[in-house]
Amino acid sequence: MFKARFGLALLLIAGLAACHKKPDDQKAKAPPATVAPLGFARTNDDAQVSLTLPDPIKLYPELHTRLYHEGQASLTAFLDQAHKDRAEASADGFPTPAYYHSITWKIAAQSSRFVSLYAEEDDYQGGAHPNSSFQALLWDKSKNDLIPTGSLFAPGADMSGVDRFLCHQIEAARAARIGAPVTQSGSGFPCPDLKDSRLILIPSTIDGKIGAVDALYAPYEVGPYAEGPYEVRIPQSQLKGLIAPAYADQFAGEAIKEEALPDPDSDKDKAQ
Repeated sequence: MFKARFGLALLLIAGLAACHKKPDDQKAKAPPATVAPLGFARTNDDAQVSLTLPDPIKLYPELHTRLYHEGQASLTAFLDQAHKDRAEASADGFPTPAYYHSITWKIAAQSSRFVSLYAEEDDYQGGAHPNSSFQALLWDKSKNDLIPTGSLFAPGADMSGVDRFLCHQIEAARAARIGAPVTQSGSGFPCPDLKDSRLILIPSTIDGKIGAVDALYAPYEVGPYAEGPYEVRIPQSQLKGLIAPAYADQFAGEAIKEEALPDPDSDKDKAQ
C-alpha cells in the first residue's frame, strides 16, 4: 500500500511540474510580434490605391502601426466606394475612368520630444480633375501618443498678430504666382487662423531643435485650384510668447531653408 501511494505521489508531482513548465514552453515558442509594413497597394478594375510610410517611422512602433492600419482601412473603404460609384455611373450611361488615391507620409522634423509628420494625398473620383490634400500630425515621444498641433500654443495666447502675419504671407505668395498684387479679402478666400491650420515643424540650424512652423494649405483652401498648394513659414520671431511653456525648450536657432513642398514655380524657372 505504501509503495502504491508513493508511486501515485511521484506521478502527481511530475504532472504538476509539467504543468508549471508548459507556459514557459509556450512563451518560448510564441511567434514574434508582427511589424507593420511600410506600404500598402491594391489595384482592380475600379481603382488604384497606395500607402507609403517613411522608413524612420519604424523607430516608433505604435505610431507606425497606427498610421498603417488607419491608412489601409481608409484605402480599402475607398476601393469599395469606387466600385459602387462607377457601377452606378455606368448604369446611368455615364462611365467614368478608374479612381485612384495615394497617401504618402513624410517626416518633416524631429526634436528631442516631437516627431512632426505630414501626408500628401492625391485622389481622383470621377470629377473634372484630381484633388490633393494634406494631413499633419504631431507625435509626442514622452507621451507615446499623438497630440493636436494646436496644443503647441499656450492656452489663451493672443494669436491675432501671427494670424495677420500668416495672411500677409499668403497674399505675398499669391501675388508672386499670379504676377499682380492681391488681398485675401478681395480674392474670395478667407485668411486662415494659424492654430487651426495643418502645421508641421521645421528643423533648426541647432541639432535636435525646431526652427520654425510651416502651415500647409491644399488647393481651394486659400486660393483657386490652379494656384496649387501653399506652404507658409512662420519664423520664431513671430512665435515669441505664443508657444506653450512645456514645449518652449524644443524651439531654438533658425529654420533650415528647405521647404516640405516643391516650389510651384521651379518648372517655370527651368523652362526659361
